[in-house]
Amino acid sequence: MAAGNSRALTGPEKVGVLLLALGKQRASGLLKKFNPEELNILVRSAEVMPTISAAELEEIVEEFENQFGLGTPFLGRAEDVRRLVTDVISENRSSGDPNEPFVARQDIWGQLAALPDDILTAHFESQSPQVAAYYLDRLGSERASTVLKSLPVKKRNELLSRILGMGQISPQVIEALESGLHEELFDVDRRSSDKYVALAGILNNMDKEDSSQALDFLASIKPKDAEAIRKMLFKFEDLLRLSPRAMTVLMDGIPVERTVLALQGAGAEIQTKVLSALSPRARRMAEAELQGAANVPQRDIADARRTIVDSVLRLSAEGTIDISGANS
Repeated sequence: MAAGNSRALTGPEKVGVLLLALGKQRASGLLKKFNPEELNILVRSAEVMPTISAAELEEIVEEFENQFGLGTPFLGRAEDVRRLVTDVISENRSSGDPNEPFVARQDIWGQLAALPDDILTAHFESQSPQVAAYYLDRLGSERASTVLKSLPVKKRNELLSRILGMGQISPQVIEALESGLHEELFDVDRRSSDKYVALAGILNNMDKEDSSQALDFLASIKPKDAEAIRKMLFKFEDLLRLSPRAMTVLMDGIPVERTVLALQGAGAEIQTKVLSALSPRARRMAEAELQGAANVPQRDIADARRTIVDSVLRLSAEGTIDISGANS
C-alpha cells in the first residue's frame, strides 16, 4: 500500500476490509458463502491487520471509490472485522440451518482457557519457550496468571520476558500454531475414541477369560485408557440393558435381514427386545422370517451379531447412544 501502512495487505486482509466496508447486512450474504476454512483464514488475518484509512481503501478496489472515497473518513480495525464475522456466524447458528457449518478456529483459545490447570501447565512445559509464551499471551490475564503461578520462578520469568518482547506474528505462523494446538489437545479425544472402539471390538470377540486378562494388562500400564475400554465392552446379550431409545436408534441402522440372522437361536427375551425396536413393517417382516427360518450356519449368526455389536460401539463413541448402563 502506498499510504499509511508499514507493509502491504495480504489477500485475506483486503477481503476483511472490503467486507467491513460493505456493512454488516451486505457482508452477511457474502460470508454465508464462505466455507469454514475460509472464515478461519479471514479471522486469523484480522489478528494482525493494521488500521486502514479511506485512501488505502481506494487503492484496494476502484469500484468502491464513489461510495467510500469522497472524503468520508474510514477506519477499518481488526476488532471490527472479527466482530463482523463473529456476529454473522452467531446469527447463522441461531437460525438452525444445518447446512451452514461455520466453525471459526478462534474458538480454540476459549477451549484452551477452559482446560484444567494441570493439563494446561503440562502442555506449556512441553512446548518451546516462545510457543508457550504465545499461548499464554492468548489465554487472557486470569488464566495466564494461574498457569504462571504453577511454574518454577526461572521458567516463569523467561516466559514473561518473551511475552514482553513478542513482536508481530504472521498469519501463517498463527495458523500453524492453532493447527498444532488443535491436533495435540482437542483432536485427541476423537483419535483415542477410535482406538477404544477398535480395542473394545477385539476384546468383545475374545473368550471372557482372555478378555479379562487382556484388560487387566492394559489397566496395569494405562489405567485410564483401560477403564474407558472396559466401559465399551459389549456383548450381543447386553442389548437387554439398552434403553428403548438407544435400541430404536441402533436398529434404525441395521438391515432387517441382518437382524433376523442375529436373532436366530436367541432367547425369547432378547428377541422381544430387538423386535420391539423395529418399525411395524420391519417387525412383521422379521417375525415372518424367524417363523419360517431354516438351519443357518453359526458363522453367519455370529457375523450378524458382530455387526450389531460394532454398530453399538460406533454409536456410543459418537455419543449418539449411552451404553454405560449396559456393561455395569
